[in-house]
Amino acid sequence: MNVLAIETSTDWCGVALVQDGICSCKIEEQIPRKHAEQLPLFYETVKDQTNLDDIQLDGVAISIGPGSFTGLRVGLGFAKGLAFAKDLPIIPVPTLQIMASSGKAPSDNFTVLLYSHRDIVYFQKFSGLKPTTPEKASTWDSVEPNSAAIHYGCEKLLTNEAFQSVPPSAEMTGILAEKHFDDWVQDNAYDLVPNYISPFELGHKK
Repeated sequence: MNVLAIETSTDWCGVALVQDGICSCKIEEQIPRKHAEQLPLFYETVKDQTNLDDIQLDGVAISIGPGSFTGLRVGLGFAKGLAFAKDLPIIPVPTLQIMASSGKAPSDNFTVLLYSHRDIVYFQKFSGLKPTTPEKASTWDSVEPNSAAIHYGCEKLLTNEAFQSVPPSAEMTGILAEKHFDDWVQDNAYDLVPNYISPFELGHKK
């Protein structure tokens, strides 16, 4: 199976080609507020390095959120454009599950934390690599993460916690999309929207 994966849910931007569970090419860079500018260039680089036009793709994977409002919109818009142009399905991949599957989980039971804004974070608990709670957005003080956790972007909220920083990656986006293809694939992605989890409403209540 050949999957082209796109990850733009944070200040990192990435494009990867995953073939039968192995990443054969990826371009990733931390580029705050430059996703719309750089994502097409990353795609062209991967296309040139892999002769992508000669490869029969099975789908386009996209990190669907939660995450950056603008980044998610840019990534999904680009993924939809590719999918429509090449007549391919889209595989939306949960962003927190991408982080959880990074291979850096501190224990069997752990929490994934992703910074949103102010003191708001997205979070989800996992056992092994399987989610045990829904994705949620809440204030940092009310999250109560497990003693074992990974995070991205939460440095200003951390006190004494020694949580490892793990940004979501395009490579893992593609690997998970291939693994869960039958369950997650969207043949008609016209109405597909990012998973925002309404963090802005929480922020306005403070």
